[in-house]
Amino acid sequence: MEIIATGSELLKGAVENTTTPFLVSQVMSWGYEIIRLNTVRDNLEEIKGAICDALTRAELIIVTGGLGPTPDDVTRDAIAESIQMPLEFRSEIWEEIQSFFKKRGRETPPSNINQAYLPYGALAVPNALGTAAGIIVTHNSKIIVALPGPPEELRQMFLNEVKPFLLRNFPPQITYLTRCFKVCGIGETVVLQRLKDVLAEARNTSAKFSYLPRGGEVHIVLQVAADEPQVFSELETKIRLALGEDLYGIDEETLPGKVGELLRSINFTLGVAESCTGGLILNYLTNIPGSSDYLRGGIVAYHNEIKERQLGVKPETLAEFSEVSSNTAMEMAAGVRRALGADIGLATTGFAGPAGGLPDAPVGTVYVGLSTPRETLFSKLFYPGLGRITIKSMAAKAALDLLRRYLIRLEG
Repeated sequence: MEIIATGSELLKGAVENTTTPFLVSQVMSWGYEIIRLNTVRDNLEEIKGAICDALTRAELIIVTGGLGPTPDDVTRDAIAESIQMPLEFRSEIWEEIQSFFKKRGRETPPSNINQAYLPYGALAVPNALGTAAGIIVTHNSKIIVALPGPPEELRQMFLNEVKPFLLRNFPPQITYLTRCFKVCGIGETVVLQRLKDVLAEARNTSAKFSYLPRGGEVHIVLQVAADEPQVFSELETKIRLALGEDLYGIDEETLPGKVGELLRSINFTLGVAESCTGGLILNYLTNIPGSSDYLRGGIVAYHNEIKERQLGVKPETLAEFSEVSSNTAMEMAAGVRRALGADIGLATTGFAGPAGGLPDAPVGTVYVGLSTPRETLFSKLFYPGLGRITIKSMAAKAALDLLRRYLIRLEG
């Protein structure tokens, strides 16, 4: 199978692609073989070309995004042209779209009628969270599935509608035991080096390994045939040992969730000060139910005046070292710890671009500060050539990972 993600914003790094890794983890657990992952712009000819190309290799193609009502949402047209079928108006879909807006007390925008057109003969997949119906179409014994771009809509539609359809039509030939190992702070090359002995030992087994880079993280997926449980258990143990402290979670565990577990286990509270990450760390942390047990709150100190007034960063620090420096990050961390009465303060400051930067701190430079009553420390990060959204996301994760590692040492 192949997965094609559409969206110019994905190629520019303006939005993190979280849907492709989700789909990969889902289908790999069924034993499906992914032969290519592709990302293309919101361009009719490019999407059509990617689909036609995929049809020469894959039995199943999943396309994500481009099902909205705007002129650059052209996935429906691209699929129709790829299979040489016209678009047809579906009155039942148009009624559902109008009902969606009516229930919310809103008028239906005229442009949404575009979402009621599907390739001729296609199966419409219900969308419980939005107006973009999914698409399933069969062409020469091959299946094309189109899913909406918004992550929550895609996940709900895939799990509730598409997954049962695929398992009926493409039942797994082999049942696999699957485990996903999640690391942060090291790249794919380092992961491969750590696992080289494990990989060598697994050559004569049914084990399969996949590596999924995810914006500052690497997820390693282990698959072993269900009739080799002992092999699976032994490989899992060896992978855990090889990855060591860099391993933050397994399967559905998340980095913010792990940080929360550690804070709760040692009865510590946290305060967060953010500049370049703009509240993203707080967003990650508050996505975890019960985070009020350990999260005191946060301050988004984007302007230097707020850094001084709310966090107590010294004017002379900003004048001598600039707002993007280790000194400023540490003073921000100490300041938010005191201001919020927390046991630990965590802070970020940096240049996410595209403008800004200094000779000794170019765009992509981020400093993370961490403060306790006993000590204050910092970490310097550098993400050259990446988009603003990607830098913010990677910096927020790196800050959480710095905190995780610090808490592990305290706990130990």
